[in-house]
Amino acid sequence: MMKEFNIDTKVKIEALNYETLINTLNYTDKRLEPLFIEFAETCQIDIPMDQDCYYKKYASFFKVDPNSLIEEYKKVYKAFLSLKEDDEIIKKGSYDYPPLLEKTKEAPRFLYIRGKKSLLFEDRTVAIVGSRQASEKSKISTRSLTDVLGENGITIVSGLAKGIDVTAHAEALKKGFNTIAVIGTHLNQYYPEENKATQLEIEKKGLVISPFSPARQTQRWFFPLRNGVMSGLSLATIIMEAGETSGALKQADYAMKQGRQVMIPESAMKLETIKWPRKYVEKGAIVVNKTSDVIEVLAQNNIFRVNEPEPIQQTLMDYLVYREKTSEPKKKDFVLDWYSPVLVEG
Repeated sequence: MMKEFNIDTKVKIEALNYETLINTLNYTDKRLEPLFIEFAETCQIDIPMDQDCYYKKYASFFKVDPNSLIEEYKKVYKAFLSLKEDDEIIKKGSYDYPPLLEKTKEAPRFLYIRGKKSLLFEDRTVAIVGSRQASEKSKISTRSLTDVLGENGITIVSGLAKGIDVTAHAEALKKGFNTIAVIGTHLNQYYPEENKATQLEIEKKGLVISPFSPARQTQRWFFPLRNGVMSGLSLATIIMEAGETSGALKQADYAMKQGRQVMIPESAMKLETIKWPRKYVEKGAIVVNKTSDVIEVLAQNNIFRVNEPEPIQQTLMDYLVYREKTSEPKKKDFVLDWYSPVLVEG
């Protein structure tokens, strides 16, 4: 029998109280957090709300019915118990909150994680995103690009949606590469259902992150919101394929606002049916033609810095040159012999 989640730390208790307010007030995080911070100046927020009638202090400050508040607290408490024993809740500002994400405005107050926590501290992360209705050629391109990035020690980040996202995750799992899934539901929900097996495998071999507690009722706007978290966890975002209304473009917007690199396939620039590629290039996105272009962009912009094996810092390109000289037998790190309308090998 699976052991239940223990609400046994100050962070977990604070998250429980916070989520009770979210549900009672029907507020977004953006609206509640500043008020919650203000409330914390006069009342201890890491004590269970039902202890010593603390809920009455919450009710008074937030102007809600105390009975309704404590009833909601009981429901949220029960929902928290549905998390797995090894799941964790990480608070912004704590030592184990991912430093790259914390620097962004999109960093949520709490992250709910399941899997390899160490992946939160990977400093070479690239997001691969794209259409849910991806073409087979784009999926082939995604697998090839995932292979190249993974072979060079880069963690693959995506959103576990249909199409491009799940293709990138599945390829990373198949080849034993690190992968992080940032989902738009809580940890106990598997959406879409067809990706459940992949999500379960990521829980064991990679990391699943949600900005939402198990007490949240999933809303459509959760998915673009998680794009901001996904982008915040990544130093670069690559849009493999996207229509004019694709959620991948929301991620591109976040990435640019966060000062992160965005890459677009050259083939997308040639399509007359979409206008977004040129708009993003004008904003600073970089056009890539083949997988080696992606690696070169990452290296030339000093997006990554690695230690290998001398104590001095080297760029990613230095690292790749080092591998080329020392690997036995030699193999191509990023030049692939395939063609597609998304990333065309030269």
